[in-house]
Amino acid sequence: MTGKATRTARVVVLAAMLCVLAPAIAWACPICFGVDPDSATGRSVNWAVFTLLGVTGGVLSGFVGFFFHLLKRSRQALGNDAAFDAAVRRGQPGGES
Repeated sequence: MTGKATRTARVVVLAAMLCVLAPAIAWACPICFGVDPDSATGRSVNWAVFTLLGVTGGVLSGFVGFFFHLLKRSRQALGNDAAFDAAVRRGQPGGES
């Protein structure tokens, strides 16, 4: 193994050992914590999960939009903008070259 692969393997093994030896750290939801889902703590954990999902979805959507923007700009720079617009109307992201 290379040095980087060895270090990555050690980190993975360490994380797995922590999850096995300290399972309380790996608890993720109010039910796992033993909290009533209708309590303030349960609602807070649920809102935190939904907020993180929303932020992650927003960032990923931004990346996708940015890549489509770059694709369109590159087609415009090459003078092939009409092919890109026709491909978008057909639902194909890349267009024809």
